[in-house]
Order: sequence, then structure tokens, then C-alpha cells
Amino acid sequence: MRFSLSYSGQLILMLSAAMFLMVYSSGCSFAPALDASEVPTKDYVEGKGGSVELEDGHIVVVWLESANLTDADFEKFAGLSQLKSLHLNYNGELTNGVFKIADKMPALTTLELAETKITQRAADKFRDEHPDMSVSGPGV
Repeated sequence: MRFSLSYSGQLILMLSAAMFLMVYSSGCSFAPALDASEVPTKDYVEGKGGSVELEDGHIVVVWLESANLTDADFEKFAGLSQLKSLHLNYNGELTNGVFKIADKMPALTTLELAETKITQRAADKFRDEHPDMSVSGPGV
């Protein structure tokens, strides 16, 4: 059995393949665009040498280690309503104050804070108050 296409069928097939290759090779995706309110945070993280992971147009993971962050810098993440995981190890200026901010981040499930100024006592208290959250760093 032999399969054949008319000239117009061949043309449509070739155009479809060409469009697919253009989209694929240009790095375009069909994922939703990043929410405009989160663009400054993404730019900030990437400007400091970190990276973000996106899901449904929102930042859900932040990797920003060894970036000399302070508690004021930590506040930049408070507006990320879908943020699930925050990896901020080796930011030696972060203090116990970050827990007041993290307390207001309902989607957060993972918080990494090794090698910071956070005390064992504050970390233990936060872990007790958030038993479903994975908090690593002091005392872990």
C-alpha cells in the first residue's frame, strides 16, 4: 500500500513542519508568561547569580545562595504567592527576622538557610510552628 499526498497536502505538511521547527529552535514555549508582578523578583535573583523555576506563570522555586542577602532582601520574596521552595544557604547576613516574613508565605514548603546568622532557638521555634514545612539550616 502506497501513501500519497496531493500537492496542497504536501505544502501544508511542509509548512506545519517548518513552523514547528521555528518555534522549537527559537526557544519559545507554550507555557504561560511570567506574571508581570514577579518579573522584578526574577530579574533581581538572576542579577545576583541565582535562578528561578516557573510553574503556570509563577515563580515556585528560588535558588540564591552565597549572594550576601540581608533580611531586607528576603522581603523581596514575600510577594511571590506561589513560592514553594526557597534555597538561601550561605547568606551570612540573614537573621531570625526572616521567619516573620516566611510566616506570611502560605505556599512555602521548603526553606533552606544553612550558614546564616539564624539562631538554633529561632529555627526550632519556627519548625515547631510549621511542622509541614521542611526547614534546613541551623540545627539540621
